[in-house]
Amino acid sequence: MNLNTLFNPQSIAIIGASRDKEKLGYQILNNIRSGGYRGKIFPINLKAETIDGLEAFKSVKDAKEKIDLAVIVIPAKFVLSEIRNCADAGIKNLVIISAGFSETDAEGKKAEEEIRKIAAEFGLNILGPNCLGFINSYNDLNLTFAKTPPFLPHLPKESRQGRVAIISQSGAIESAVLDWFGDKNFGFSYFISIGNAAVLDENDFFEFLAQDKNTDLIIAYLEEIKDGQRFMEVVSRLSRLKPFAVLKAGRTKAGKIAALSHTGSLAGSDEAIMTGLRRSGAVILEKLEDIFNLTRLAARPAKIKDNNIYIVSNAGGPLVLTTDELEKNNLPLGKFSSVLEKELKTKLSEIKNIHNPFDIIGDATADRYQRALETILADKNINNVLVLLTPQTTTEIEKTAEVISALGKKYAQKLICASFIGGDSLAKGKKILEKNFIPSFDYPEQAVRAMAQMIGYQISKNNIQIYKNNLDSRRQIAPACAGRDGSKQAIIKNKQLNYLKSFELIKKYGIKTVDNKIIKCEKDLNTLKYPIALKAVGEKIIHKTDKNLIALNLKNASEAKKAFGKFKSVLKQEGNYCLAQTMIGEGREMIVGFKRDEFFGPIIMAGAGGIYTEILKDTQTEIDDIDLPRVMKMIEKLKSYKILSGTRGQKSYDVKALAQAIVSVARLAREHSEIQELDINPLFVTRKGIIAADVRIIT
Repeated sequence: MNLNTLFNPQSIAIIGASRDKEKLGYQILNNIRSGGYRGKIFPINLKAETIDGLEAFKSVKDAKEKIDLAVIVIPAKFVLSEIRNCADAGIKNLVIISAGFSETDAEGKKAEEEIRKIAAEFGLNILGPNCLGFINSYNDLNLTFAKTPPFLPHLPKESRQGRVAIISQSGAIESAVLDWFGDKNFGFSYFISIGNAAVLDENDFFEFLAQDKNTDLIIAYLEEIKDGQRFMEVVSRLSRLKPFAVLKAGRTKAGKIAALSHTGSLAGSDEAIMTGLRRSGAVILEKLEDIFNLTRLAARPAKIKDNNIYIVSNAGGPLVLTTDELEKNNLPLGKFSSVLEKELKTKLSEIKNIHNPFDIIGDATADRYQRALETILADKNINNVLVLLTPQTTTEIEKTAEVISALGKKYAQKLICASFIGGDSLAKGKKILEKNFIPSFDYPEQAVRAMAQMIGYQISKNNIQIYKNNLDSRRQIAPACAGRDGSKQAIIKNKQLNYLKSFELIKKYGIKTVDNKIIKCEKDLNTLKYPIALKAVGEKIIHKTDKNLIALNLKNASEAKKAFGKFKSVLKQEGNYCLAQTMIGEGREMIVGFKRDEFFGPIIMAGAGGIYTEILKDTQTEIDDIDLPRVMKMIEKLKSYKILSGTRGQKSYDVKALAQAIVSVARLAREHSEIQELDINPLFVTRKGIIAADVRIIT
């Protein structure tokens, strides 16, 4: 899909252009003209002959010239007919500003579906509806109704044209970000408001920006991801080329939905989204301020080589807090070499303690900052420096800012950030830093989080694996859907599969299971080898422990008969029966499973198992295209990994067998699209091998 003409049109029709300054049709026209757009503009208005000195037309067909892009800003009830007029006139690119579609009611949703049909019929690129529009700074095209100070033509191009593209599903968020950019005189490449994304969605714009030579960083504000698997495919490719950061809103609402099984509650919709974002290589933002903070770093395209941080500060308290924040964000403090320590002692003889973090004490002047920073930055092994400053009696704020700015130019390949902590007295110094493209933060914690995000991406980007959507070829699960008597049963949504057939299925994927024997009466208990476990199972029995439907470590037939007697009332219910299982001698209880997400597909989960799984929540999730190396990294992130790998002189458990079981479950998930949830809990990991003691499958 080629979007070049959409974003770089030579001619634009504004359907709904107006003379009334209160109307969007006027505001968009005014923004296009005042922004310096050099192409042709065709105002479309049923009554006016001229608008703002331009000839107006009643219809796009009346213009009788080639039009690359049409902007529709009229009431929703007239939009469909105007889309058809544009299609008949050969216009392939449209921006629908108009609201009143799927965000309103059923009728609006129906109209939006009609937009999709027309677009498919005529091959149209449509942005919107219900959007703010877009800005292309490099084409001087402001096609929005937002107040956009950085786009006014009196500002120099470097204050308008930057290397950051912003995509938002919220026009209000985009307006706020634009206002911030204007206040900071910060440039950008594109601002794109996608609105309802009826035709073109976020993935289409990500693909376009991946190849855009004017964009080095893409930041997205998303409230939903409609096609998670395409998202992972597009973004994993993009992330190998340039950083992609996303602030995902609406996470907690999705997370409130309770699922039937352990896996469902631990790998629910919110976790699915986060897993998908991690798999794609995206930089995950947590707060709105992270957009601004990461954008600051984009102004300085440093070549990041490592994650060691070096701090220079004139105040001990902020230095300590910053050091704490580094540890929280897994950023290590670098260590001064002996050569560098010796040089610093020579050049800063007034400082007694020479180490990183480097406290040059409260009476530091601009000269002391310069001597310290010049010496540190000259070291070829030091790449990431954070400068802290608090206003004290001898502090030279503006001079220090000039010093940092000059060194920033001299060492352009290094990541140099600053945090001037305080109020109005620091304003001029901060402006100097911003003017010279030194990332400046109000608080050191903001600086650390932004540095962690960018450094983490740069270090790991070459290891991002491109996601391939290979979930289309799957075989069905007929054997697992057979009844206890071997007869075929239809799959019912949200129905638990037959317990024994669930065991048979995971066996086919190489997962060893406990021996199971159906107990029909007390006499059957006399023939067993003890110790055993007894379980009452059935389609409606989910958590056996909670309902006292499991008895463990029964040492003889007498104990087993007592337990069996307690199950009798439940066993009378249709479909329920009793099973005897061999007890596992030793091993760590783990859980392995998956939940099929509507948008991202199967989310594979593994972690500490047993009856306290949901309380401990020591789990990790991955997308189903995992391989053994990625699974091993997944396991190593578990808190329980230290126990599995052997601690305090204990022998290790068979982690490789656990990893292989997880890979097998992922393959099962890919090959059985009708299974919605599966969990094996507990999966005992022994010193040599694994064995599944319980399995639950929901279709």
